Parts: sequence; C-alpha cells; structure tokens
Amino acid sequence: MKNVAWKALAGFALTAAVMATSAQAAVVDQWQLALPSVGGSSTQTLTGLGALGFNGESYVQNTISGTSVSFKENGVFNIGQEGNGTSILDFGQLTGNYTNGTGSGTLGGTISFNAGGKLDIYYNPTKAYGKSGIANVGNRYGATEGILIATFTQLAGGGGSINPNGTPSANGQLTLLFQATYLMDGVWLDQSGMGLKEGATMGFVTSNASQDVTTIDPVLRETLGGSPGAPNTPPEQFFVQNGGQMKLEANAVPEPASLAIMGVGLLGLAALRRRKS
Repeated sequence: MKNVAWKALAGFALTAAVMATSAQAAVVDQWQLALPSVGGSSTQTLTGLGALGFNGESYVQNTISGTSVSFKENGVFNIGQEGNGTSILDFGQLTGNYTNGTGSGTLGGTISFNAGGKLDIYYNPTKAYGKSGIANVGNRYGATEGILIATFTQLAGGGGSINPNGTPSANGQLTLLFQATYLMDGVWLDQSGMGLKEGATMGFVTSNASQDVTTIDPVLRETLGGSPGAPNTPPEQFFVQNGGQMKLEANAVPEPASLAIMGVGLLGLAALRRRKS
C-alpha cells in the first residue's frame, strides 16, 4: 500500500471555474484508488490522494470563418504523479484517452467546449505508453493498454484563451468539464473506503497547453493526426502539449457519493519539461 499526501504547489492558481464551484462544495482530500489485479499482477492501492497529475499530447483541427473558429480535439496522456510531484505507482501506468472533443470560439479571444467528448482512464500493470515496440496506433500510443477503470463524458463549458493563430495562449490554461458515466466497482474510493458512484460525479480537468513545436514521435503523430505526416501548421491543425491536474470535490448537495474532479492551475511548460527530464 502506498500513502501519498497532497501538498499545494507554489505557482498554482485556481481557475475561475474551480473558484466558482468551490464556493458551493468542499475539496475532497485523502481519497483512494484501489487498482485491480490484471492478468495475475499484484494489486496496488493508492491512498491519501489529493490530486493526480497528467501530461501528454493532443491534436487540434480548426475550421475558421473570419475570426470565428470551431475545433475538434483528441489526445492521450499519462497520469504519473500526485499533486506534489511524487510518483503514484510502484509499477505500471495510469493513462487517459480523450476523443471527440469539440468546441468553438474567437481567434485571439476565448473558446469553450461542447458536450459530448469522452475521456477513458485505463490501468495497466505494465508500462506501455510511449514505449518503443509497444505503443502503436491501435492502442492509442499505449494509452488504451490494460483495463478500463473509468469513463467520463464531457460537459459543455470550460475553455480558455487562444492566440490569433488558434493555438492556446502561452502557458495557456484550459478547463475541461466531465461527468462520470462509469467507475469500476471497488476502484474509486473515498477516505473511508466507500465506493464513489458514477452519475453524480463531475470532472473538471485543467491543463497548461501550448503548441508543440518539437519533433513529434511518428507513432504519436499518426495516432492523433491520422497519418505519420499529419501537419503541424496552425491555425488549421496543430499538436498541443498538455500538463495538468485532476482533483476531487464533494458536491454541496448532501449525497455521500457525489464527488467532482476539479482542475487547478499548473506549473509552466518549462517546469513540466524539467520534471519529465
């Protein structure tokens, strides 16, 4: 059993969406993930959780009319750390697969997301995300290897600022809102070990996002962009680096199983890259 305590990180700032919701509900600390045995592997139980950190890549395709823009987005990411930067797994990986995200906004202004995107979270006792010879287009760069432990459906709203070329503002903070439609039994637990239920659970995920101008792995490029040569040319289409956190928050309505995943502000990309290295 692994006990991880969450600590606030200097430089983190609550988003407007988080602040508005926080006025109605209390942040949940010390929650648990009881990760199951997969293919005979050992189980892992993560306790004392306050925030889960993720990083990864997404691909955005814009349709532009004047200064108005509508977009499609999908991505994959690795959930590798607790909020204080501590590694959360003794072995294996937690990963996310984000598909069918859409929204609209104004170039040089703000965007918001539509309802209907999907976020699946997987647990795999073996690391596959991004690993040469394992990660492929079929398994979404290794993000869909393992067992599905949660599915979230995107809600309308969230969003953030974008540049005139359609890319997120420098170290741009984007908020995505979700509602849980599936939580694997016995995996998502509160501090006392009671199972968290789908339906009443809402997700708020905040990501620092910026156009990725580095050399992108051809497998990742094809996974997200549809071909190994998928263009990275804003404003029409481009790759985005993402790093962020998810938190749990209790609903103001007195339902013990009613919880929410909330996003907090993130360290800048430079700090994120230092952490990766």
